[in-house]
Amino acid sequence: MSGILRGVALLAVSALVLTIETAILRAIAGEASVAVITFARSLAQLALGAALVAALGRGWAGARANRPGLQLVRGLASLVSWWLYYFSFRVIEFAVATTLNFTTALMVAALAGTVMRERVGRARWAATLAGFAGVLLVVRPGGGGDLVGIAAGIGSAVCGVVIVFSNRALGLADRTQTTMLWVGIVTTLGTLGPALATGGWPTGAGLALLALAVTLGAFGLWLILEGFRVGEASALAPVPYLRLVYAVPIGWLWFGELPDALTLAGIAVIAASAALLAISEARRPARAEAPR
Repeated sequence: MSGILRGVALLAVSALVLTIETAILRAIAGEASVAVITFARSLAQLALGAALVAALGRGWAGARANRPGLQLVRGLASLVSWWLYYFSFRVIEFAVATTLNFTTALMVAALAGTVMRERVGRARWAATLAGFAGVLLVVRPGGGGDLVGIAAGIGSAVCGVVIVFSNRALGLADRTQTTMLWVGIVTTLGTLGPALATGGWPTGAGLALLALAVTLGAFGLWLILEGFRVGEASALAPVPYLRLVYAVPIGWLWFGELPDALTLAGIAVIAASAALLAISEARRPARAEAPR
């Protein structure tokens, strides 16, 4: 297989793996609290980041951050984003919660001109506005469920904007592996106290499923890194949006949720707009960005 085909295959599998991860976490929501789930996800991130830094073969030097303050901000953004993300999956439709997570791309495109001084052309603005129109279809009254859950999903996407912009700044100062490790450190320290204080730890099969889910999450993240390593970013940019395609049948078969026609239309519009923006972004000068 060519590099592009290998990259497509790896990212397509990662999209399925990450969708299954969130489905498992939703399935055990009655046993595991959001604090415990976020802490478990943080531990998996810490393990993956440590493994990536160790693979550099530079010892502790690979973990040293040149901009520790920005690494702290980036880690805290991940912590809040994950917390809101996992909460949203507990109270709104599976496909809708998945879709809201991808509105980060629309927000980044809308703010890129102001924050990063990037030129935002007409085509980019058109895709962004179309995507926000899709959001209105999804979050309309009766479209996706609990308004608090929808707000949490959008809040997670807003934190994703902070992550994207901090990634761009960190890409000029630190290795992706270093950032991955720092995210694991900050999120683990930030979630340990709440996880111990609030309880909600699963037992037996629930604990095994939690361990499986966060392992799948770490594995899915590794697949993303490997996919973009072997393939061209411009060709691979739309592939992660397969998660939106996977989310609808998984939500229907696993949880008995089938979005109505307007919600499905909104999901399709958001997916198409975000994929076009991803292709446009990938064709810009390359930047080192760590996945969320």
